Amino acid sequence: MSIKINMDKARDIKRDIIRIERKPELEKLDVEYQRALEQNDQVKMAEIVEKKQKLRDAPAAEQIQTAETTQDLNKITLETLTK
Repeated sequence: MSIKINMDKARDIKRDIIRIERKPELEKLDVEYQRALEQNDQVKMAEIVEKKQKLRDAPAAEQIQTAETTQDLNKITLETLTK
């Protein structure tokens, strides 16, 4: 008897893991954004906004949706999704 992996559930778990991993990064960027705002550094603010958007988009990444095995999912990291 073989074990069948529910890939839809595995993908959901991976998305949850990515959400947990990105939380401290988003909090750090919030602080950086506040500092840039205080200094009226428009360039830095734009860079931070771009980084935050990549973090927000990470759980919906196509790489997660198209992963066919749990090994494929294990190769996906927050870092690879936000490059």
